Amino acid sequence: MSVLKLRVMTFNLLTSTKQKRRHPWRLRRRNIARIFREWQPDVVGTQEANFRQLKELSDLLPDYDFLGEGNLGHSMAHSDSSWYCATFYRNDRVRPMDSSGSSETLWLSPTPEVPASQFHLGTRPRLVTWNNFELIGSAQPFVFGTTHLEAVNSWHRQRSVDLLRQHVSNKVHELGSDTPVFLTGDFNAVADSPEIKALLDQNLPHEPMFDAWAETHGSESPEGATFRGLGLRDRLGHALLGPRRIDYVFFRPRLEIHTVQRVGFEGFDHRRSALPSDHYPVCADFQLAR
Repeated sequence: MSVLKLRVMTFNLLTSTKQKRRHPWRLRRRNIARIFREWQPDVVGTQEANFRQLKELSDLLPDYDFLGEGNLGHSMAHSDSSWYCATFYRNDRVRPMDSSGSSETLWLSPTPEVPASQFHLGTRPRLVTWNNFELIGSAQPFVFGTTHLEAVNSWHRQRSVDLLRQHVSNKVHELGSDTPVFLTGDFNAVADSPEIKALLDQNLPHEPMFDAWAETHGSESPEGATFRGLGLRDRLGHALLGPRRIDYVFFRPRLEIHTVQRVGFEGFDHRRSALPSDHYPVCADFQLAR
């Protein structure tokens, strides 16, 4: 039996329309690219960047390609207001499977196939993008999804999690229970919230998932917090709510995990205006056995 390894990352890139004066994208993008180059993830689920950001980041990363969709739909694909759930993948390690339906975008709404649709009282349309990949040279398939859940309305997040479990179950039914499925994203919810518990609950309908950080580190700690923030409002939020882990790498079935790490920004502190994002990435190393 050969042993295959996969390095997975989740990274909220912070849209260029936020913090654009104090933390401009033209400075941040090079440090984001530096993180990619230093950590060499095989596949990265990103959130919140618009198409222009993704293209400029891709230009700095010739070893990576990306796939994705913006939350406002194809007609607004190039709008700076359209937040993408995009997946970067190392083109020497991973390739999209050349099968029908290998890429899929679903909106987290009562009508998932309708672009830019959303649940009532959501702050903006939310979506999940799925891609079927294989490791080059092994024919090992895996499914990779990335999403960005509602920031304010917890009911909206809970409904979204119900849909995500259905989507995962559909992938398992389509490709078999042994095919690894990964779901990354900014879930805007801490680990003990009802929505995260619902994604993991073994007793609910549809396929449950496992939380890579919790499987490796157990209890929550400040070292695992992923929301950093960049402004005064964020500092007040830290004071009131404490450290928050809201960015996740979920997976199924059970896989051997070598390491799960929060990627810190210590090397960028000398130039505060160039901090990569208001979220820390999370990087997880998995073993896929064939």
